Amino acid sequence: MIVGVDEAGRGPLAGAVVVCALAFKKNPPFSIKDSKVLSWARRQEIFSLLSEYALFRVSLASAREIDEINILEATFLAFNRAIKGLLKVEPSLRSARFVIDGTLFRTDLDIDYVCMKRADSRIKEVSAASIVAKVTRDHLMDSLNFLYPQWGFSKHKGYPTKEHMEQVHRCDLTPFHRKSFYPCSKFSS
Repeated sequence: MIVGVDEAGRGPLAGAVVVCALAFKKNPPFSIKDSKVLSWARRQEIFSLLSEYALFRVSLASAREIDEINILEATFLAFNRAIKGLLKVEPSLRSARFVIDGTLFRTDLDIDYVCMKRADSRIKEVSAASIVAKVTRDHLMDSLNFLYPQWGFSKHKGYPTKEHMEQVHRCDLTPFHRKSFYPCSKFSS
């Protein structure tokens, strides 16, 4: 059995980094691709079907945690939280092979894991985890847009678009901005 682990949101200036750990209960009758190559509508459609075909847990590391320990360590923290959450509800997955998207991972968990570049485009469990992480993060950013409509989080999801960069220079940062990331670091107090 394989458990795929992937994240969404390492590069934005705002919001959490979100991680999903996912294993299939049964083979899905639909194709699954990396979230980056799917349309918003297709990601939503697959996301809504995955609870029938997969076990998964989502975790995050907040912007504050990212600022305190750096993005890499915060990503590891979220990876470990998601894996622990999945193992708590399905202890039999301890014997699974965990495939981590990327080249680096650190854990004290007693699991068999491998890091793999572009696993999100090669391993269906990782592709599905990427979809869950991306859709979850997008929904979180839509919620932040409700709280801070002037920031346009629903459009750019916290990524450093031209519009977002202009806002960073014009407005007070939200509590959800990563103050350790440039240019936010320039304007945080």
